[in-house]
Amino acid sequence: MLEQIGQRRAAGDSSLQIQQLNIDASDRVRAALYVWDQRERAHGKFGDAADRLFADRDGLEMASGLTVARHRAQRFGDTWVADLCCGIGGDLMALAERGPCIGVDLDTARLQMARVNLGAHERNTAALIAGDSRFAPVKADAATADPARRQGGKRARSGSDYEPSLAYIPEWQQQFDLLAVKVSPALDLGELPVREEVEYVSWQGQCREAVLWFGQGDDCRRRATQIGEQTISLASASDEILRPPVQPVGRVLYDPDPALVRSHLIGELAAQLGAWSIVEDVAYLSSDDVHHTPWAKTLPLLEQVPFQLNRLQRVLRLNGWRPGVIRRRHFPIEPETLRQQLGAFDTDSLPVELVCTRIDGKRTILICASVTESAR
Repeated sequence: MLEQIGQRRAAGDSSLQIQQLNIDASDRVRAALYVWDQRERAHGKFGDAADRLFADRDGLEMASGLTVARHRAQRFGDTWVADLCCGIGGDLMALAERGPCIGVDLDTARLQMARVNLGAHERNTAALIAGDSRFAPVKADAATADPARRQGGKRARSGSDYEPSLAYIPEWQQQFDLLAVKVSPALDLGELPVREEVEYVSWQGQCREAVLWFGQGDDCRRRATQIGEQTISLASASDEILRPPVQPVGRVLYDPDPALVRSHLIGELAAQLGAWSIVEDVAYLSSDDVHHTPWAKTLPLLEQVPFQLNRLQRVLRLNGWRPGVIRRRHFPIEPETLRQQLGAFDTDSLPVELVCTRIDGKRTILICASVTESAR
């Protein structure tokens, strides 16, 4: 059935057309369509491995992308690792590639998905058991946990609302020498029962996850990691946030990597670049000299315009420019809404980047040349 649906999808048929193939097999068709839809959605996270993946919608949304999961798995070395909330097995695929591991989950349906997903994986050294991850019913040297952050279709805002709650971290610490707990990048770290290192991980321009690390044996408190052609990190041993000076916009603007923003390491990057903030607590940096860094988009400034829609349209057209990428921080209009409001431009015009923010409390547009950044 999945093969038939795949052939029809490849031919461009819609889900409704496929459902009409065989009314008598409607339940099977719906089930096959569901599996196929999840596999299509999974490609961004799992690449070609998505073609043989079994997942439900929530399980897929909670799973880390395989590239990000591999980074986390490598930090465990070759030690025996327990995945306390293994779900559909996304993290286990990465853990199994580097050494022995065991997955634990209370949800038997997802546990069966993980079993099938791992069975299709080339390097499978994982075992699976049904159990309550709150009490870590396994023996291992290290553990990783990815508590559920959705309840009734809504995101849990507090760590106490995770399932299992982050209140179990001290108990897991007693059982495992090395522990990694995945949390939302937006989590307020002040509510944690204990904290050592927090690592924010970006991939393909987005901050994908935050991970609490315990037992690493170093002094790191905050770390930003960027996964690209090469994986790079910037870290601080202090909880004290280094704040760069605030000055007017210079000749160059920098838009820092989102993991760097989340980890509050903007001050460290500013020191490297000889740069400053253009607005307090807004993560744009500036300098008068061009510096290329993998930690930020480098945007040569063309013009600074107080925001008025008609004025912005006039400046763009007079200079033969058209909006390309639109970025915003502390600005009330969504980028695509602003693009629609600006209207159509001559396709022969030069694309520029619009950086939308507030300076001295006033809405401001910084018109910049196209993005440049050093090779990663």
